[in-house]
Amino acid sequence: MAQDDIERRTLLSSLKDGRSSAFQKYCSLHIGSNSIWKLAKYELLTCLLGPLPGALGLGLRSLFYASLFERVGRGSVIGAGLTLRCADRISLGASNFIDGDVVLDAKGDGSRITFGDSVLVGRSSVFSCSSSEISVGEDVTFGPFCFIRAFRSAIRVGSKVTIGSHSTIISGVPGHERLDIPMKDQLGESKGISVGDDVWIGVGVKIIDGVSIGSGAILGAGAVVTADVPEYAIAAGVPAKKIGSRKP
Repeated sequence: MAQDDIERRTLLSSLKDGRSSAFQKYCSLHIGSNSIWKLAKYELLTCLLGPLPGALGLGLRSLFYASLFERVGRGSVIGAGLTLRCADRISLGASNFIDGDVVLDAKGDGSRITFGDSVLVGRSSVFSCSSSEISVGEDVTFGPFCFIRAFRSAIRVGSKVTIGSHSTIISGVPGHERLDIPMKDQLGESKGISVGDDVWIGVGVKIIDGVSIGSGAILGAGAVVTADVPEYAIAAGVPAKKIGSRKP
């Protein structure tokens, strides 16, 4: 592992940087720039409309939050309590439904979150990037309390996918080769994660970096997926293994 990779600044180290003011750190974390106009708009809209309940809150956020995002498609609805970071790197398609207390976090250079049309995100789910990308196709459902974390490599989810509640998809891992440096400060190999079209992911599934899930596959509840799953396969267990196929 190259020394410059080991010494590359993490988010935590940048927050500890004494050369940046508290204002600069806040702007970097929440809006991705030092623009006073962007900060004022972000603070005004999220403080006034973010916690607003009921139909009034849904209507006002649908109307005014679009100016924070890179794009919000027609008919999209945003629930109360949304935590939003670097929203101008986040694109929502048409007819999205983002339930309450969701986190959409695209901080870090090169980060991006893209949802296609008709994406439903359940309550308290988290989508977080760190110098990477999360892309989701069309007609995809995430149950409540899902955790999607992309670190230095992309997570790509196809269309017509159902993901059960409390599921976890994490790309990127820390390094562990050197003993003289804490593992959290080392950068391990990061390969990314791909989920094909028409995949059914059960409740509480965990998908680890480097895995590819073929189109039409089913992952049983509680599975820990550490290896590729072929198209139309049915996999379950810890670690997940193929236990059947949808093909005749």
